[in-house]
Amino acid sequence: MASDLLNLGTQSVLTAQRQLNTTGHNISNVNTEGYSRQSVIQGTNAPRQYGGQTYGMGVHVDNVRRSWDQFAVNELNLSTTSYAFKRDTEENLEMLSGMLSSVASKKIPENMNEWFDAVKSLADSPNDVGARKVLLEKAGLVTQNFNDFHESIRLQSDNTARKLDLGIERMNQLALEIRDLHRLMMRTPGPHNDLMDEHEKLVAELSEFTKVTVTPRANAEGFNIHIGNGHTLVSGTEASQLTMLDGYPDVKQRRLAMIEGEGVKAITSKDIDGKIGAMLEMRDKHLPHLVDELGKLATTFSYEVNKLQDQGLDLRGNIGGLIFTDVNSEVVAKSRVVTSSNSQADLAVFIEDTSKIIGGQYSLQYNGSDYYITRPDGEQSVVPVVGNEILVDGVRIEIRNGLEAGERVLIRPTRSGAAQMQMETNDPADIAAQSYEASTTFAQGSATFEINAAGSLREFEVVVSPTGQEFAVTDTKGNVLLQPQQYPPSGPVTVQGTTFTISGGALPNDKFTANLVPSEGDNGNLLKMQNIQTDKKLNDGESTVLDIYHDLNTNVGLKMSTASRLTDVARLEKESAQERIASISGVNLDEEAANMMKFQQAYMASSRIMQAANDTFNTILQLR
Repeated sequence: MASDLLNLGTQSVLTAQRQLNTTGHNISNVNTEGYSRQSVIQGTNAPRQYGGQTYGMGVHVDNVRRSWDQFAVNELNLSTTSYAFKRDTEENLEMLSGMLSSVASKKIPENMNEWFDAVKSLADSPNDVGARKVLLEKAGLVTQNFNDFHESIRLQSDNTARKLDLGIERMNQLALEIRDLHRLMMRTPGPHNDLMDEHEKLVAELSEFTKVTVTPRANAEGFNIHIGNGHTLVSGTEASQLTMLDGYPDVKQRRLAMIEGEGVKAITSKDIDGKIGAMLEMRDKHLPHLVDELGKLATTFSYEVNKLQDQGLDLRGNIGGLIFTDVNSEVVAKSRVVTSSNSQADLAVFIEDTSKIIGGQYSLQYNGSDYYITRPDGEQSVVPVVGNEILVDGVRIEIRNGLEAGERVLIRPTRSGAAQMQMETNDPADIAAQSYEASTTFAQGSATFEINAAGSLREFEVVVSPTGQEFAVTDTKGNVLLQPQQYPPSGPVTVQGTTFTISGGALPNDKFTANLVPSEGDNGNLLKMQNIQTDKKLNDGESTVLDIYHDLNTNVGLKMSTASRLTDVARLEKESAQERIASISGVNLDEEAANMMKFQQAYMASSRIMQAANDTFNTILQLR
C-alpha cells in the first residue's frame, strides 16, 4: 500500500508541476502576438481492486489543450482580408483625390478657361498679332498641363506595379515559411500547440494579402492553404510560388500566375481580395478611369478646336490648319488599338462624334463568323461590320486586316489622349478667326460637305442631278465649272485649286454652297470657338468640356467617401473577430494568478502524500 501511496503522490506532484509549468508558460506569453492560452487536461487513473473493493490510483495528464475555435479563426481571417482590401482601396482613392486636388491638376481647367478668355480677347480684334500670340501661348500651357498630369498618373501606375511585385514576393515567402512549419510538424510528435500558433500567425499575415482558406489534410499531414477562389498555394509539405505573366493582349497589363513544378498556370484575379486585390483594382480600374477621362477631355477639346479651324480662314485667307494634334491622324488612330505581340491584325480607331464617346476600354473579339464587342460597362453584343468598319459609341473602327478566329484586341479610344496632345503650329497667322460658309442649307439628304483646301475658287455651288447619280460644280451665277461627275465621288474633288469632299446620302437636286472670300476683321469662327466652353455636347448632351474634369473630381470624392464608410465597417468587423479570439484564446492574468495559487497548493498537498508514504514505509522497516 505504501508503494501505491507513493506512486499516487508522485503522479499527483508531476501533474501539479505540469499545471504550474503550463500556467507559467501562459503568463510568460501574455504579450506574445498570436499566442493561444494552453491548459492541462488531467484524468483519473484506472482504479485497482483489493479485497473486493475499488481503490483510486490518482491522476495523470491526458493532454495539454490549446484554447482554439476554428470558426473564430476563419472569421478573423476573412475579416482581415476584407479590412485590408477596403483600407487600401480607401488609401488609393484618397491618393487619387489628392492628385485631382493638386496644383498641377487644378491648372487644367484654369488654363483652359484662360484659353477661352484669350479667344474672346482675340474676337475683339481678330487681326491683332499680339492677341494671336497670347492665344497660342495659352494653348501651349493647356497641352503642357495635360502632358504633365498624364505623366503623374503613369508614374503612379508604375508605383502600383512595383508594390504589386513586392506583395507577391512576400506571399511567396509566407508560403515557404508555412511549408517549412508543416515539415517541422511532420518530424515532431504532437500536439503542436506553439507551432500551431505560429502557423495561424503566418496564415493571418497571408490573409492581409488575399483571401485564404485552410483545410486539414488526412492522417495529420499538415494543411492545404488555398488563396482566391481555390488556388492551392501550400499543399502539406509542398509550396507553389506566385509570379506575374505578360498580359494578353496587352503585355504591360500583367496577370497573376502560379508556378507548379515546372509549369506556370495563369490564375484569375477574381476573389483575390485583400491588399493584392486592392492593388489590382487600382491598376486595372481606378487609374485607367482617371486617365481615360483625362484623355476624353483632351481629345474632345482638340477635336472641337481643330474642327472649327477647318471651317474657317486664317489671317492669310487660307483654310485654317491644326492647332493641336490631329486626334484622327494615322499614328494616333492606330495607337488606340492594343493587339498581342504575335497578332497579324491591323486596325485603326477614328473619332467620329465626341458627344457619344465613352471613356474606358473595349474588348473586340472574333469567333470566326461574328465580331463581339464588350463595352466598358461589361455589356457584350454582336456588332455589324459594314465596309470593313464598325461604328460604336461615336468611334469608327477600321478593320484593315481582320482578326483570327478566337483572337481578341483591346480598344482604348481616349487612354493616351492627354499624352498625345501637342501644339501643331506656332504661327499666329494660322488661327482661323474668320468663318466661311460651307452650307447644306439647300440639301435635304444626309450627305456631308466639307472644304479641305482653298484655292483660287472662293465661291461655288455643288449641285446633285435630278437623277441623283451625278453632281456638277457651278459658280454663283450658274456657270458650270466642273462637268457632271459620278455621284458620290470616290475621293476629294479639286476645282481651280479648291478641294472639297462630299459624302453619299444626298437626294436629287440637293445643293451645297461654299463662300471662301476673306473678310477683313471677321471673327465668326472665334465666336464659335467660345461656344466650346459652354456647349453641352458631351455625354449625350449633358456635359460641357470642363464638366468632364469637375465630374471626375466629384466622382472620385464620392468613391473615397463610400470607401471610407466601408473601411469603418470592415474595421469594426475585424475588431469584433479579434475580441472573440481574445475571449477564447487570450491569457487572463488574474485567472492565471488564481490558477498558479491553486496548482501550487495542489503541488504542496501532493508532496505531503509522498511524505506520508515515506513515513509509512520507514515505520514498516523499523518493525522487528
